[in-house]
Amino acid sequence: MLALGRCFRLSSLLLTAACVKPQSAPDTSAADRAAIDAGHEAFLAGMRASDCHALLALLTADVVFVPPNMPQANGPDRVRSWCESTFAQVKTKSVVISSRAVTVAGDWGIEHATFEWTVVPAGGGGDLRDEGRVVAIWRRQPDGSWKLARDIWNSALPLPAPAAAR
Repeated sequence: MLALGRCFRLSSLLLTAACVKPQSAPDTSAADRAAIDAGHEAFLAGMRASDCHALLALLTADVVFVPPNMPQANGPDRVRSWCESTFAQVKTKSVVISSRAVTVAGDWGIEHATFEWTVVPAGGGGDLRDEGRVVAIWRRQPDGSWKLARDIWNSALPLPAPAAAR
């Protein structure tokens, strides 16, 4: 009889558990996407203004930048060096992003897009234009904000033809 009582209590407990709607975490995907989009727009504004300070404010402490044809920049200090060196040589005339897709997976946001970046040499001269692809990885911070953790971009333009032999 004791075993039957335990079996009944266990059955009742299982039935109750099966009928109780589980509490799920709130859906934050729209808010997360909006925060990543805001970070993306702030990054573009910094690029358009050739403003290193604005860019650095958006980065994680362990950020990695992988610009084309250059060594990767690990950490904010190296990104600052890249940024200051780049903006000393050229000023951004325009940046256009297209075909942008963002996937949010937990504390990570993965952005993939194509870009067109036009710069003007600081010493004068004609516009220089590049186009290519970018993958940016955003990470949720402990305070709930999103910062850029990884940024890699590459050109889709062919390399210039070698100079003719003289």
